[in-house]
Amino acid sequence: MGNLIINIIGVFLLIFLLNFIWLKFHPNAFDSKLNERVRKARAAFVKNDADLLGKRMLVPREGADGVKVNLYFPEIRTDSPLPVVFVAHGGQFMDGDADALDTFCSRVKDIFDSIIVNINYTTIDVKQIPYPQEEIRDTVLYFAIHASEFNMDPKKFTFLGFSAGAYLEVGAAAFLKEKGFNMRGMVSVHPFVDDTMVRLADAGAHISPFTLISGGNDAMKDRYPVYVEHLKNAGVDYTERQYPDAEQGFIEYNNPEYADNPVYQKLKAVSEDQAEMARACEIYISGEIERFTKA
Repeated sequence: MGNLIINIIGVFLLIFLLNFIWLKFHPNAFDSKLNERVRKARAAFVKNDADLLGKRMLVPREGADGVKVNLYFPEIRTDSPLPVVFVAHGGQFMDGDADALDTFCSRVKDIFDSIIVNINYTTIDVKQIPYPQEEIRDTVLYFAIHASEFNMDPKKFTFLGFSAGAYLEVGAAAFLKEKGFNMRGMVSVHPFVDDTMVRLADAGAHISPFTLISGGNDAMKDRYPVYVEHLKNAGVDYTERQYPDAEQGFIEYNNPEYADNPVYQKLKAVSEDQAEMARACEIYISGEIERFTKA
């Protein structure tokens, strides 16, 4: 037994040594492998154009690459300009794709009679912050300028973000304020929170009104109280909706886009009870967006 343990330790030491030597002479080897894994994870969510419920579009930008978006129009068309909800997916800033929210966006457009712009922002392994916030800002400004072409009401533009996407939209809202354009409000679902969000609040640059939706096990829940305190001190019109029995990701993961992925199917967030809460939360989100646009 003693020799076996020594041999096992020897093998692990050899593997460690070989990895050390490899990384010594190939310092980007780990980053390359990580980037490849993340790229494959994102690609798994991308749908064929024929299967997409929304309509793809490339939003042009002067002096920069265009922004990929998916557009969703309500089934019942009207001559009156419609509110617009700009959606940003989650995924820890590197994972995910707008197509992962395809079914969700298709439902919400009809729950709240609105146009959905689902933004496929560039992840930070490709372009660092603030590039994705600038993409979101430029997307909003493009549709504000071309609102009549899409039957949009630029006075009723709102944000809906998930996790990392929520973080990026708060920054984009601050950029938009600098340009003289104010969003009508934002719903933020289990958002990523850091000192930047707090500083935006302290500087009076945070979007308002602002509704935070949280689950019982949100990764950022310990940071929310300080964040909320600063929001209130800054005079932000703040609302919080808690779902204590909801798992983080309960709204996103209970959709067909995640059904064939065994990684997500093992999560507690995927169940009939979680899906039922998700559908109820979607109605609440739509009610908040309607409240923003009618205020």
